[in-house]
Amino acid sequence: MSAVQRRTGKRTALAAVGLGLVAALALTACSGSSSSAAPKPAASVKYENFTFTSWNYGEDAQKALIQSEVAGFTDKHGVKADLASYPFAEYRNQILLRSRDGSTTGAAQLDIADVQSLAKLGVLADLTEYAKGTGYTPAALKTGQVDGKQLGLPWYTGSIGMVSNKDLLAKAGISAAPTTTEEFEADLVKIKALGADIVPYALATKPETIKDFIPWFKTFGSKIVDGDKISVNDAGAVKALEWLTKLKNEGLITLGLGRPEARTLYAQGKTAFFDDANQVRGTIKSQAADPSLLDSTVPVARPVVKKGDAPQSLTWGGLIVVFKKGPTQTAAEFAKYYTSTPAVGINRYQKIGSVPTTVAAQSDTSITSDAYASTWQKAITNTASPDPLWKFANYSQMEAKLAEQIQAALTGQKSAKDALDAAQADMQKLAN
Repeated sequence: MSAVQRRTGKRTALAAVGLGLVAALALTACSGSSSSAAPKPAASVKYENFTFTSWNYGEDAQKALIQSEVAGFTDKHGVKADLASYPFAEYRNQILLRSRDGSTTGAAQLDIADVQSLAKLGVLADLTEYAKGTGYTPAALKTGQVDGKQLGLPWYTGSIGMVSNKDLLAKAGISAAPTTTEEFEADLVKIKALGADIVPYALATKPETIKDFIPWFKTFGSKIVDGDKISVNDAGAVKALEWLTKLKNEGLITLGLGRPEARTLYAQGKTAFFDDANQVRGTIKSQAADPSLLDSTVPVARPVVKKGDAPQSLTWGGLIVVFKKGPTQTAAEFAKYYTSTPAVGINRYQKIGSVPTTVAAQSDTSITSDAYASTWQKAITNTASPDPLWKFANYSQMEAKLAEQIQAALTGQKSAKDALDAAQADMQKLAN
């Protein structure tokens, strides 16, 4: 089989999964199913073996850590946990489809973007009682709430924002991070002059990371969603895509970059800026060709069009959800233990930089004395907001339509306006 045939087959398979998911969501919407409460926490629990599904478990950087963390619960209660995983790119569709047919049970990691979709499927247990008295921060708790129910317990929290290499900036003669898009563009030109192998801004331009364009659209004034109307073709979005296309044409950003490729470029000292989640420092530490890179890694607020505008970034985080089928009470007790035990959260932060979700854990000196963490909070998380598209059950398919048209604009096949007009029309059909 040729490489082209393999790629075509993969696209066909993913398209089939996507169509199946749309059909599943539509059928569930018609059936009107809803989530039910997990058995209330009790002094005496009959613990059972359960499954914990997590995309992080499939990654070398976290596999051993997750095994150790889960053992803290299973060893105490004399049960076993079947640890399962799907690759991140396939995870959402696999969880949605397999939870609906009952083949995924127990507890699972879930991106906060996907709780609305699973809520519509009616497969999640209501964990409201398990959230009481645990000390989660109010902001973290909200990430797992849908229609007044606590459908997920917050595991880690933060935002996706911009990271800079201050040493590389200094080599380009830049003494301070840019605050406006005009300053940012001028700095990228200076960085490009450092060498042909430098990508000044490693913006993730691959279709699967299209969400990194959302904060830029908002920076230029786009609403993305206006009520129930998709507005990715409003004046702000068009200006943003025209500007980003200009950066691409001038070699200041490049096509074909995903999150892993951006991290690799940064670890090699070949980019000055890229977007990632706040816990990326752990990845940088493990990949950096020069250990001093960690010292020169500084979170920066996204540049704004006009001084005084609020910098834009995406709220980011993960939940532990529990399915109604299977050993629900054991899974709920596990979710509570895993997400609210301060020692577990603090150890995870120290190992990989994942920010815990309880007041007690966040008050630990290992976090409060960390300049990187406090800077990220002030520069990025404090003004972060959810992706407006997350409110729609079909948001993943909507993002795919947007990605297709953004690629058309970046490659010069369409003007920014024509591309976004086409995206808006396709996305609105999915929203209706």
